Amino acid sequence: IRSHTCCDRKLPCVAWSGVSKRIPVLLFCAEAIVSKDVAIRSVGEKYNLAFKIVRTESRLVRGILVNHGFHEVHPNSNDFNLMWTGSHLKPYLLRSLQDFQKVNHFPRSFELKRKDRLYKNIQRMQQTHGFQNFHIVPQTFVLPAEYQEFSSSFSKDKGAWIIKPVASSRGRGIYLVSSPSQIPLDENILVSRYISNPLLIDGFKFDVRLYVLVTSYDPLLIYLYEEGLARFATVKYDHATANIKNQFMHLTNYSVNKKSSDYVSCDDPEVEDYGNKWSMSAMLRYLRQEGKDTTLLMGQIEDLIVKALLSAEIHIATACKMFVPHRCNCFELYGFDVLIDSNLKPWLLEVNLSPSLACDAPLDLKIKASMISDMFSLVGKFPFPTGSESQSVSVLIHSSSQCQRPPSSNSADPEAQREKAGAKLAESTLSLTAEEMKVLRRAQEEYDRRGGFVRIFPTPDTWELYSVAFIILFCVVPSALFCSLISWLFVLVPPSCSKVQARMAFSSYLHRVQLRLLAESRANMGPAWTQKEHDQMELVVRFLKRASSNLRQDMCLEEPSRLLCLSDRQRILSHQLGNFIQLYNQETKQMVESLDKIPDEDRCINSNVFQEFILEASESDLEEVLTFYTQKNKSASVFLGTKCDSSRVKRTSDENRESERHFFIFYMPSHQPRMKYDTAHVIKECFNNRWWSERNSSPKNEKSVIIYSPPCHYKPIKRNPN
Repeated sequence: IRSHTCCDRKLPCVAWSGVSKRIPVLLFCAEAIVSKDVAIRSVGEKYNLAFKIVRTESRLVRGILVNHGFHEVHPNSNDFNLMWTGSHLKPYLLRSLQDFQKVNHFPRSFELKRKDRLYKNIQRMQQTHGFQNFHIVPQTFVLPAEYQEFSSSFSKDKGAWIIKPVASSRGRGIYLVSSPSQIPLDENILVSRYISNPLLIDGFKFDVRLYVLVTSYDPLLIYLYEEGLARFATVKYDHATANIKNQFMHLTNYSVNKKSSDYVSCDDPEVEDYGNKWSMSAMLRYLRQEGKDTTLLMGQIEDLIVKALLSAEIHIATACKMFVPHRCNCFELYGFDVLIDSNLKPWLLEVNLSPSLACDAPLDLKIKASMISDMFSLVGKFPFPTGSESQSVSVLIHSSSQCQRPPSSNSADPEAQREKAGAKLAESTLSLTAEEMKVLRRAQEEYDRRGGFVRIFPTPDTWELYSVAFIILFCVVPSALFCSLISWLFVLVPPSCSKVQARMAFSSYLHRVQLRLLAESRANMGPAWTQKEHDQMELVVRFLKRASSNLRQDMCLEEPSRLLCLSDRQRILSHQLGNFIQLYNQETKQMVESLDKIPDEDRCINSNVFQEFILEASESDLEEVLTFYTQKNKSASVFLGTKCDSSRVKRTSDENRESERHFFIFYMPSHQPRMKYDTAHVIKECFNNRWWSERNSSPKNEKSVIIYSPPCHYKPIKRNPN
């Protein structure tokens, strides 16, 4: 397994998960569906990945999977990694899923799909938590059961009402009425008050299709894709009763309006604000130019999505606990249809369990291909090789995703022992079981692979806002688990760090750099190396020279000869960095012993939580903590301090400020097909993502950053359309 993992570290489109970062996860890129890159395809083929499509058809999903090396198996086959189905699985099929298998539906998701169940769930939340707090759908009745209530309401306000079948989609069976006598009572239907004041663009009514991904209901994790579609009616809106039967005016569904002779399609994927289908970001830009508060609007839309999912969460989470054998078996992509009225209030129209992935226009392919690729990367695919490797990797994956039974005593894998020790530490510090720690780790790793998805629950704001409505805490998930999850996810932006904690984070960060140097020295055995690699080694040497000068104890630092091969130089630098870390930790220990009580300790992160974070955090996580601390304290000198030496020439204030600029070691990818990276680009990215303190560092000063290139995946954070 060790040789297998080492050989695969430089494979394109592969990330590594788990405590020891040895479980491979395939990363998807939308460009593969067009470029058909052989290198990308070879990864999936190497791991013998398989999928099957059942009771549906999706050329887009099939194209993305095939071009990433997946092969399709028969719908009746059980040898698959991913099942993409158009309907729910029977309970016996769910129970038979292995831990490396995924399916694109949760059990009982009809609590959201069926319009009558969605309304009843929201109505229950209105009664429990207040009508105004869950006023996200128009006034609605389920007929014929609530016919009397509907008649009473209609007599008070004789406006238009809209009729919808309880279990249909794509605008089928939807029409408007102006009198109760026009409503048939021989079948279950939904009747809702028609929103007569929709927001218009150029006189046309429109709605918004948003893509929402849920990766877990226990605990609830919700992601919203950064891009969506605005779908326009083909006839200008007129609320006169004479036009009540004109579907092309009142309905915005693409399936309805594409039949209109007035439908306009755009053949240029770069033009997003032309025709009857726009991108959501183009729609938001238009509204912003019209003086609308789009930030408030998107906040209300996110609020609507979270509340709708919370209303059905108790039913779906209970079904998952009953029928789903492994937490990571299910994920689901929902299509939320939202209508915005003239007061800029969003209304939930319906939730689609299998949103259309048809690409009838270039804009569809542009948005949906990126969305599906990012979705597959986020949910994670644990490869399952064949042959002798299959058995080894299966054991590793199984032990990573299930902790129902301890490993046998003859297990001699040091990485497994380390993972076991980490689980014990987690249990002793946070009072969580090993399985609960897996949930936390999985949530963090998903967040790292989120791509264009934005997590809207949990966040600090949404957790504080919706925790009262989080009924599931009391019936499925222990409240301690979710509280710990919140602490884990948001420790990256802590309220404060003590000086000792900051030094601990910096030491842990340097240790990860050392391990990467050592790993690369073993992988780079060739005698020749590029100018880029030479420059990177020079930057590491520069850091060691500067940092070691601040140690109280003298450190012998010998710069490795430039005539040495890359692997030898990396090995020497790794050894010297290890020596520096040892001396640095000794000084940290002396600092702890010299302080009776760390100042402001009561306002700092809980030491047990911080210790667990240090154990599990990635380099990027630690960078965020160190940068946050530097910005808060207006100085980075606490990480290294200053050497007390009377013989040293006193520096000027400018030199002191220069020494306190950021000196974190940022990473650049060895394989990144989307863009070319150089020092200036990375510094610009750091500045754009607020990794810099504007007061204490300048993005133009390349001397304050060390850039090193390991074989890891890096993807710039995509910005929200707002």
